[in-house]
Amino acid sequence: MKKFFAMILALCMVLALCAAASADKTYELKLSTTQTDTSMIYAGMKAAADKIFEDTNGNVKVTIYPSSQLGAEEDMIDQALQGMGIAVLTDAGRMSSYVNDMGILNMAYFVDTYDDGMKVMATDTFKGWDEALHGQGLHPLCYNYFDGSRSFMGHKAFPTPADLKGVVIRTPGAAPYSKSIEALGATPYNIAWSEVYNGIQTKAIDGCEVQNTSAVSSKIYEVCEVASMTEHINLFNFVVCGQAWFDKLPAEYQEIVEKDFQECAYQNAQEVIAAQADLIQTLKDNGMEIVEVDKEVFKEAAKSAYEALGWTELRETLYKEAGLQ
Repeated sequence: MKKFFAMILALCMVLALCAAASADKTYELKLSTTQTDTSMIYAGMKAAADKIFEDTNGNVKVTIYPSSQLGAEEDMIDQALQGMGIAVLTDAGRMSSYVNDMGILNMAYFVDTYDDGMKVMATDTFKGWDEALHGQGLHPLCYNYFDGSRSFMGHKAFPTPADLKGVVIRTPGAAPYSKSIEALGATPYNIAWSEVYNGIQTKAIDGCEVQNTSAVSSKIYEVCEVASMTEHINLFNFVVCGQAWFDKLPAEYQEIVEKDFQECAYQNAQEVIAAQADLIQTLKDNGMEIVEVDKEVFKEAAKSAYEALGWTELRETLYKEAGLQ
C-alpha cells in the first residue's frame, strides 16, 4: 500500500511540474503594421502589448514592427495563415479577400461615427463574418482600433466629385477602397503607403486619401498643400493572427490577449477621436489649407460604388440590424 501511495505522489509531482513548465512557457507574437512608430494607433498597440506582457507575467510577448518592417501586409497575413507567430494590423478591405461582404465596412460613407461602426460589429451578420474568418484559419484578436476618417489631400482643393475627375489618388488596392474612390470621381492608384510621400513630391500621383493621424505622423503636409475634408471612410482597424498560433496559447492566455487588445483598442479609439481638432490644427500650422466640402454631394456619388459591388441591399440590411435607420 505504501508503494502504491508513493507512486500516486510521484505522479502528482510530475503532473504539477508539467503544469508549471507549461505555465512558464513563453509565446511570442510579431505584430506588423504600416503605421509609423510616432502614430497614435502605434501607441494604442504598444499599450496592449505592455498590458498583455504584464497580465501573463511575461509569458506572452507582443513585439510591434512599424512602417512595414516585416514586409507587405498581404505577405504577413499569408505567414499568419501558415501558423507563424505573426499578427497584422489590417482592415475590412483586405479581409474582404477572405470574407467578401466584410469589405463593406471600408466603403465610402458606410457609417458616420465610431459608435455606429461598433453597432454594426455587434450584429449577427458581422458575427457570422467573424466565424467565417476563423474557418479560413485567421483569428481576429480585436476589430475596434480606429484611426479616424480619411479625406483627400493633394496639390489643390477637391470641393466636389467633379473636381476629382482625372486626378490620380493613392488608395489601398482592395476593391472597397478603389471602387469608392472611383465613385467619388478620382482615379485610384495602389502603391505602398511608404511610397506615397515621394510619389506626391515627384507628382507621379496627384494626391492621396488619408486619415489625419497618418497625415501628421508621415508629415504629408510637406508635399500636400490642401486637405479637402470629405471624411469619406471611417477607418476601423483589426488585429488578426493565425488560428494555429492562437490555439497554442493556454486558455487563460487566449482570454487575456483578446481582452487586452479589445480594451486598449477602445481606449485608443477615444483618444484618436478626441485628437481630431488638434491634428487638423497641426496640418494648418504646417501650411495646409483646410477646405470644407458638401458631404451630401459626395455621399450621393458614393452610392454607385455599392451598386458596383452588389452591396446596396446588404447596406440596408446592416443598417436595420444595427438600428441605424
